[in-house]
Amino acid sequence: MRLALNFPRVDPTKGGAETYIVDLCRGLLRRGHSVDLYTGSWAEGALPAEVRCVRVESAGRTRSEQIAAFADASAALLKDADYDCTVGFINTYEHDVIIPQGGVHGGSLRANSMRFANPLLRRLYVLGKVMNPKHWTYRAIENRQYDPARGARVVAVSRMVAGHLQEFNGVPKGRIRVVPNAIDPDRVLVPQPGATRAAFRSKVGLAPGELVGLFVGHNYALKGLEPLIRGLAARNGPGARPIKLLVCGGGRPGWYRRLAEKLGVGDAVHFLGFHDDVRECYWASDFFVSPTYYDPCSLVVFEALACGLPVVTTACNGASELMAHGRQGFVLSAPGATGELVAALDALADDACRAALSAEATKLGRAWTFDRHVEALAKVFEEVAAGKRKLPGPHAPRRRSDRRTNARTNRNATHGRGNA
Repeated sequence: MRLALNFPRVDPTKGGAETYIVDLCRGLLRRGHSVDLYTGSWAEGALPAEVRCVRVESAGRTRSEQIAAFADASAALLKDADYDCTVGFINTYEHDVIIPQGGVHGGSLRANSMRFANPLLRRLYVLGKVMNPKHWTYRAIENRQYDPARGARVVAVSRMVAGHLQEFNGVPKGRIRVVPNAIDPDRVLVPQPGATRAAFRSKVGLAPGELVGLFVGHNYALKGLEPLIRGLAARNGPGARPIKLLVCGGGRPGWYRRLAEKLGVGDAVHFLGFHDDVRECYWASDFFVSPTYYDPCSLVVFEALACGLPVVTTACNGASELMAHGRQGFVLSAPGATGELVAALDALADDACRAALSAEATKLGRAWTFDRHVEALAKVFEEVAAGKRKLPGPHAPRRRSDRRTNARTNRNATHGRGNA
């Protein structure tokens, strides 16, 4: 198939979604498909050379204007483009298939508001977000994405997201296919795990025998760092095995550092900031914990599992749907379920229990491979392509010579190869 993917920028150092796009391009190419990527920018050398990059020119003074401008500019380029299937992921709308990697804004907003125990503060938070022009932009794009007249297929990365698509956007169940996120598990492996573990622990001041948990995320509030610190403090009593926590991510640590000190666990929480090779963090740790308020289907959970780390997360994380509570880790009912979190941490402090969980985590992390994920996506793309071939007139696929002519005469884009 001849496929077009659309994503604002591609730089794997910036986050999991960007890494996912690169992995998806590689996976589709391995299956023999042709891939064009419509994007505002791409990191040199990040993409396979076979990917044809089409630069989407857009501009805006504010973040809201930039988001809207990219969506409209990419839509103009893709509207009459000749592909078997076009695919969008975030804040774009002119596609045959939408994969909302960031979830649904209504679901995200509601989950974010749950950080506030006070109902009044919760309402004020929602009101402030709704009044933000960026929220209007998100809603306007979503309304066009899921417009019934477009008839776009929607791939939800979890059952949670599928439910939100129906609840907040009115997408019929029949238009939704659930395909969980995935990673390439080989990407997080290191040649010498023991040496990597020892070297990184020494670098950040951790003793070889200390019990270490890992938190990864840039948005500390959304990912539940506050309830995690409170959970650490709640079990920090006599007889409890000490736990050290590595916090990896580019968030602002000031308030959280003060909270940890106030609760008596300041020495136990190590803020690493942004780390360019998160693999070192995985292999230096004993378990992974993310009591998140909202995550459509966390890629870092899959990375942690592939490294053999038992995972503690919440039912607000779509990735938890692939886990069995008590088998590969623990699924909390909510970020603020402190008792459940303390019980999970106590279980992980037992070496025998943690070893059993680690073995099962490794199995799960390496079972749901990226190739299986791409195979499931390809079936959706092929259904779209088959439907197009049945259409008469301009919707029918053109000859290859016509496609090349169309590409040469498109003056609204500049082109490049993935490794350029």
